[in-house]
Parts: sequence; structure tokens; C-alpha cells
Amino acid sequence: MKEIKLIGILKTFDKEELKSFRKFLYSPFIKSRRNIEALLINIIPFHPEFDSDKMESKIIFKKIFPGEVYDEKKLNNLIVDLTRAAKDFIIHLTIEEDETESLLFLLKGFYKRKLLKSNFTLLKSTEEKLIPGFSNSTQSDYFAKFRQINFLKTSYYADENEFEKLMDCESKYFDASATQFIVDCTQFKSARSASENTHGKKIGNKFTESVLKCFDMDKLIKLTENEDNLNSSLITLHYYRLKTNEHPEDVSHYYNLKNYFYKIMPGIGREEKHFTFSHLENYCVSKVEERNVNFIKEGLENFKSMLENGGYSFSENEYMQILTFRNIILFWIMSEDTEWIKFFIEKYSSVLNPDYRNDMINFAMANYFFKKKDYESALSCISGKFKHEFFLFKTDVKNLLLKIYYELGNIEQAYSLVDSYKHFLSSTKEITEIYLKRYEKFLKYYFYLLRIKSGQSKEKPAFILSKIEKEDKINNKKWLLEKAAELN
Repeated sequence: MKEIKLIGILKTFDKEELKSFRKFLYSPFIKSRRNIEALLINIIPFHPEFDSDKMESKIIFKKIFPGEVYDEKKLNNLIVDLTRAAKDFIIHLTIEEDETESLLFLLKGFYKRKLLKSNFTLLKSTEEKLIPGFSNSTQSDYFAKFRQINFLKTSYYADENEFEKLMDCESKYFDASATQFIVDCTQFKSARSASENTHGKKIGNKFTESVLKCFDMDKLIKLTENEDNLNSSLITLHYYRLKTNEHPEDVSHYYNLKNYFYKIMPGIGREEKHFTFSHLENYCVSKVEERNVNFIKEGLENFKSMLENGGYSFSENEYMQILTFRNIILFWIMSEDTEWIKFFIEKYSSVLNPDYRNDMINFAMANYFFKKKDYESALSCISGKFKHEFFLFKTDVKNLLLKIYYELGNIEQAYSLVDSYKHFLSSTKEITEIYLKRYEKFLKYYFYLLRIKSGQSKEKPAFILSKIEKEDKINNKKWLLEKAAELN
């Protein structure tokens, strides 16, 4: 019973929400004719983990139906109905939490009942509550809501025969639609680029590709550069963003985007900050992979600004993505800074998903100690302490462990890990071909150096050093060169 969908939903409720949910079950609109509250009452004591041995179906059934023979179907009916009620409760909470969305639902109801005329002031006040932005998330979705309001206003003005105001609303409606289209085009190109680089998979289809080919953003910017458009700042920001995707080799587009973004940042919302910082982050990652060392400092500065301005997640209620946390650590490792990461861990580890928090803290501290050349402490932080490993994190941990073993002279452990690492890389389907080759090259030269260090190879370190220097895309190149130079 612990694994059913109902339990997964109830785990997300806090104590106050559980109390509200019990009251919600008394609503006459709840469709169940069964006593579903009895089920809820008997599983609430196990909140929030729901992992007790007493969470067994037969035990729960006996509490709800004392004296009756266990009937799995009867219990399942209660579970299905309570699950449906929990979903309805989440819908209720979601609408209640979003004031403008709630008002829009009310206004749609007025529109269907021909009550807009007597509630036009509500329509205007709803429009005033909108917060401009280009995010498509359910929390803002400014343009979608803006269009809905202007559609309702056109209906009102049509009934009132106020055609000038009607045409003004229609103009605003289509202006918002055109701006949203521009935003969607740049979002799609960014998502496509990130997907190909990180996962090695393309998103989109022939239709979306055809639409993008027909859309000339440069021509649009030239035609509208002297127009006074309410959304001009957003369009300009997306134009610079688009150019970094189309011509990533030209770093001037990156600096145009960054400078313009920092200039307008005080006037845009958290979600917009998150989207743009994420894009700047991805660009810096790609440049560092191309061995452009200037973007190490650039990337770390962007991360620091992102943290200071709350751009690390869509909202205050959402966790920082572990990939973002990981990239911050990796950029810090490459930088000349030695102590900032401790401040970062202390202040921002709390915004990570609790399921992954300890893993990421251990990984960060292991890298901190490694950078300080305290290899024993680094090993203590990283050895056997990870519960979860997403696809890139698996290789991060293995790479760091190999370096620690090498530095400590733990030859047997190093050979064992090299062997298991080779099997992992040959069988995994999680890692793209680009990253796979980087790790395979690292493992290849690591093995050469390990054999020389352990006395099992008479290969000349100078020869290995020269080969590593010629490699372009390889993981931990700087460290490999240092170790080869030491042997030499």
C-alpha cells in the first residue's frame, strides 16, 4: 500500500493542507458515496513518510471495517475515490493560490452568463494584477492571460458598440500573440541546442523546423527598431539570445545578451531571470569545453549573480536543479578561488531537493578538500556515501575517486575502479557520444599514468605528456598534464 499513487500525493501535503483536505471531503461536490474519510483518518498517522509496517492493506481494512473479511476490491474502491478527491483538492489549491487565474475563471463564467457588463470593473482590476514577463510557466504565463483579458474586453465593447476601444483591444491581443511567437521561437532554439549538447537528442519535428526557417528575426528587428513597442525590451533580449544560438562562435552576441540582461534585470521577474541565467550558463559551459579559459571566470561570475538575484529556480517554492548545483561546483574547481565554495554550500544547499542534498554536499566538500590537497578528507566525503546518482553525476564521482586514489597511492583500488568504469562506459545508454569520448580518453591516459606510477609500465612519461597535450576534448586534461609532468 505504501507505493500506491494516493500515498505519493499525500506525502506532498503539509499538516495544514491535510486538515484542509479533511474539511474538503465534506463538500457536497465530492462524487464518492463511500466513507472515504475513514480511509484518510487511518493513514494520516503515518504522514509524512508512510513507511510503517502497519501500512499494510489488511491492517488498514480491519480498522475501517472491523469484523469483516478482507475484501481487496472494497478497499481499492476507497483508494480510487480518495485519490480522485485528492486530485480535486490540488486543483482547488492551485486555482486559489493564483489570484489572476481565479479571477479569469470567474470572468469566463460571467462571459458565458452575459454578466460582463455589470462586472467590467473586475475585468479592469484583473488586468492591473498581471505581471509582465515572457515565461510560459503556469505561475505567470503573462501573454496567455493578457490575451484572455483582451478577448473578454472585446466582447464587452462589441455589446456596447464602442468600436474604437474594441479595435484597440484586438490590436493588443495580436501584439501579445506576435510577441509570444517570437519568445517561443527563441525558447525552442535554446531548448533544442541544450538537448543536443547534454542528452544527444533532438527535439521538434519537420513542421517546427519549417516554421523556424520561414521566420527571419533579423529582418523583424530592423523593421521594428524605431517602433515604440511595450514588449521591445523582451524582444531585444530574446533577439540577443537567439543570436548566441545561431552564431555561438561569435562571443560578441554573448556579451550583448549579458550586458543588456544585466541592464534590465531589476525590472524583470524571477522566472525571466532564471531562463536567461540558464542560457548564459549553458553558453559558458560550451565555451569552457572548447578550452576558452576566459569563460571560466565569466561563468562563475554569472553563477554568483544568479544566486544573488534569486535566478537559480523558477520560484521561491522550487528547488535548485542538481545540474545547476553541479555546474557551479565544476566552475569553481576550474577557478583560482579556494574558499568561496564553503560559503556557497552553507547558504544554498538548503535550496536543493532534500532527496539529493546530502549527496551534493558530500560531492562539493570532497572537491573542496581535493583542491586543498587534503586527499584523506576528500575520500572520506565521497566514499560510499551516495544514495542517488543522475547520469552525469555517476561519472563525476568516478573521476574524482580515481584522482583521489592516484594521489593517495591506492593502486589496487584505482585498478579496480578503472576496470568497473570501463564496463560502465561500454554499457551505459545515459551518456551522449560527446561526453562518452571525453571520459574514455581520460580513462585511457589515466591508466597509462597509473601503470607508470605503479612500476608496471616502462612507457616514457614525456611521451604520454606530449600525447595528452595534443588531445582536444578530454576530461580532466589539466590534472592529467600535471601528473604526467610529475612523473617526467
